Amino acid sequence: MTLRTNARAFALALVVMLAVCCTSCGVYSFTGTSISPDIKTISIQNFVNSSGEGPSNLTQVVTNNFKNYYQRNTNLTVLQRDGDLQLEGQIISFTLTPNAVQREGNIDQATLNRLTLGVQIRFTNTKDPEQDFDQQFTITQEFPQDVDITRIPQASIEQMTERLVADVFNKTVANW
Repeated sequence: MTLRTNARAFALALVVMLAVCCTSCGVYSFTGTSISPDIKTISIQNFVNSSGEGPSNLTQVVTNNFKNYYQRNTNLTVLQRDGDLQLEGQIISFTLTPNAVQREGNIDQATLNRLTLGVQIRFTNTKDPEQDFDQQFTITQEFPQDVDITRIPQASIEQMTERLVADVFNKTVANW
């Protein structure tokens, strides 16, 4: 066999292997999602802040980040209600607690504070009820001791929310 024939045989084998891999594992996309082709829509309800803490726009930030993330990373149409996939949630924690404590004399003082943002998510897959779940997701971030809960930067809240949304996204449509 010549070098040219070997290259053609290799290319053909590679194409066949890729075709087999991509079709044998179900539906796959390069964003890491594995959404059945019969699922076209997702409904994301407005989140409620049950924690009683956080900035006044926290529910809007969380809700919008969920909607934007799913629109950016899937081909699903986001509906207000009755989607093939349904996502409902509430903010259950927005708390700042001492994390790293250092003793100076007889006084314990926090050198870092930890912000915890938690949501309770109820996910319904109308096409495959075995995928349904009701689960809590939590994310944390540390801040210097002089930052109190009323002075958390908006950019930090946005970043925390994005990480939280990514965790929920992976559980709902990426099957991680």
